Amino acid sequence: MLSMAIKAQLPIIAVSTRDVMNLHEVVHELTKRTPVAWNPKVPVDTGKVYTHISVPKQELPLLELYATFVKAECTLIIVNPTQVKEPMFNAGEVPVPRKLLSKFMSQVVEDSKKAETLLRGLGGCTIKEAAEFARLTMARDASLTVDGLMETRRSSFMGANGLTPVDSKQSFYDPPDALVGWVKRERQFFLTGTDPRLIPRGLLFDGPPGTGKTSGAKWLAEQLGVPLYRMDIGGTKSKWVGESEAQMLTNLARVDHEAPAVALFDEVEKVFSTTGNDASGTTTTMLSQLLWWLAERRSRVLVVMTTNNAKALPRELYREGRVDEVLWMNGLDLEKSRAFVERLVLTFPTLKLSSDSKTALVDSVLKDATVIPNTKPVMWAQSALTKATYTKIKKISNKGA
Repeated sequence: MLSMAIKAQLPIIAVSTRDVMNLHEVVHELTKRTPVAWNPKVPVDTGKVYTHISVPKQELPLLELYATFVKAECTLIIVNPTQVKEPMFNAGEVPVPRKLLSKFMSQVVEDSKKAETLLRGLGGCTIKEAAEFARLTMARDASLTVDGLMETRRSSFMGANGLTPVDSKQSFYDPPDALVGWVKRERQFFLTGTDPRLIPRGLLFDGPPGTGKTSGAKWLAEQLGVPLYRMDIGGTKSKWVGESEAQMLTNLARVDHEAPAVALFDEVEKVFSTTGNDASGTTTTMLSQLLWWLAERRSRVLVVMTTNNAKALPRELYREGRVDEVLWMNGLDLEKSRAFVERLVLTFPTLKLSSDSKTALVDSVLKDATVIPNTKPVMWAQSALTKATYTKIKKISNKGA
């Protein structure tokens, strides 16, 4: 929007940025115009682009400036104003061109391919933030990796109501075949696709509690090599009129800035159930905001919604164009449960068991683990199998102590 506004020679443009230091370089990359700092004591030149960093409580003669810049056919960019008001044009947040961020990373690491890979851990960052995250990561790890950068970003993330970073690392997870297949088909389109029509938008995980839906989102983010953020819609709600809706829009905009990323909306039926009571109308408004964002966003953010009952959700929440696919996670049958427990046991290398003892352990876990109600044939949830396995391993370890 900023480049278009400058091209149109709009006289006064308001923008926000988290990196004032590199603003001129970013504006030049976006517009191929070199901005200069505005000095109110110096007459403006025709056709130039000026910048002015807003100062709290400073009152500018906006109407007078507007007339001056119209006459000179030049533009004044007001940076981070406390309030956008007439006659300013609001161009929103200044985007950081990927080309400029790539150029910066190429100066940090000599390998251009590694620089491009590292950009996955810096999506939505300003140049200043990228430099700081790189230095912090190097100081901690003595190396630069995507995982290291994402860990630094998680630890540096400023808290927000309803939006939190999530560590995607897991000691063990057994992804369903459908999810593995989806990643194989869509991974490159999400990470490097250039046609927005082909970039995957999201998934809905449906199934009983404990079947690995939230863990599936973590696994997905790990496979894509991008950060994971949890959007707690219920956590954005406030008793004050209009504040819930405003916080919702703020969080959606913020997660857009973190792209590429995965955004997890967990147990959405608890907020957007078709049978819920919404006397104030707040939930309806928030649903409308989310529906618009799901359909119209252009950021590289993969949405993962989870639910224990998709039938309780409004159909428009996961229709085509908002969600690419609904994956049913209904637990594991006997054969898959045995294989799951066997693989889980292997993650304990210090546990020395004979073949017969391992078989007995698996049998005991399947006997004790709670099955998913009303399933024929009998099915187990990953969480129930995991809990029962850990309990058995503790008992074995205590006996051997």
